Amino acid sequence: MNLIFTQDLVPGMCIGGDVIAGDGFIKLLTQGAVINQSQIDSLKNWGLPSINIDDTTDKMQEKVIAVHMTKTEFTKGYNETIDKIVHAFRHVKKFGEVPIAEMQELVDQKIILLAETIGVLEHLHDIRCYSENTFNHSLNVAIITGILGKWCNYKGTELKKLILTGLLHDIGKLVVPLSILNKPGRLSDEEFAAIKKHPQDGYQVLKDARIPENIKLGIWQHHERLDGSGYPLGLIGDEICAEAKIISIADVYDAITSDRVYRRKMTPFEALDILADDLFEKLEPVSCLTFMDNMRDYLIGSSVILSNGKKAKIIAFYARDRCFTKPVVCTRNGKLLDLQKEKLCITGVG
Repeated sequence: MNLIFTQDLVPGMCIGGDVIAGDGFIKLLTQGAVINQSQIDSLKNWGLPSINIDDTTDKMQEKVIAVHMTKTEFTKGYNETIDKIVHAFRHVKKFGEVPIAEMQELVDQKIILLAETIGVLEHLHDIRCYSENTFNHSLNVAIITGILGKWCNYKGTELKKLILTGLLHDIGKLVVPLSILNKPGRLSDEEFAAIKKHPQDGYQVLKDARIPENIKLGIWQHHERLDGSGYPLGLIGDEICAEAKIISIADVYDAITSDRVYRRKMTPFEALDILADDLFEKLEPVSCLTFMDNMRDYLIGSSVILSNGKKAKIIAFYARDRCFTKPVVCTRNGKLLDLQKEKLCITGVG
């Protein structure tokens, strides 16, 4: 670990320790974060002369290479993967069997690379479209699962298994009529019961597939919640497998930040506030805290739209609370605004 002058920082460097400002109240970056140019600019704006950098050679080389992957390359890879998912899911619907080898190849050769792209969550936000379907959602959850899995120290084969679980988590929805899945209004009790069966239906579709049992359980249990309020079995605490606990976080985040027939998508900041509300009671706290802390770092430097219609950039989040819609921002004219002290909040991204 080396102390590096802020003026000498370059995108792709890995933070060696938490970066704190504002007399200890504002966490600018968390140890292990990979910095981009916007974050470097924010550090300079705060007047920090230097920070600790993890200078492990292999890690540095890997991160710097990842920084240079473009949004165009990401979008092309994403669309190619969607085409393959559509083909595979149609095969399932027609023949009742899952082409596991094809899905595993997608994870190994496509999805894990998409998940490792610097700026991946921003790219996902940019390419989301109205009427997101099961195909898009399945790929998004697989990618987000890969990101969160890495943050939770999953590696190699175990990470790929986790991503495959995310990719297949909603395969049971292929059994649900499209008239229910795409219904814009309130579901009837019977329709909601059909929706609530999709995790079990997914398990049934995969029960004879040659994949590890924990993948199947992760699919069956991804809507279970720690307090027993989930479905289909109302499991609690340790009755829920580790894979399902991680998939549930990725699933909730993508559902909130995607357009649906019954509502418009919310911002990542609103999604993180909702996750924070479910922390400890419904979602696995360690994985959820890991996701939120890393997302805080990730969102530093993001361009946002405020409730007064003005544009600004995220400068910092408070370290001691989890109100993600009210960080410190910098307006286009260079004015710093603490949204916790202003009658403003974030209403959009871009």
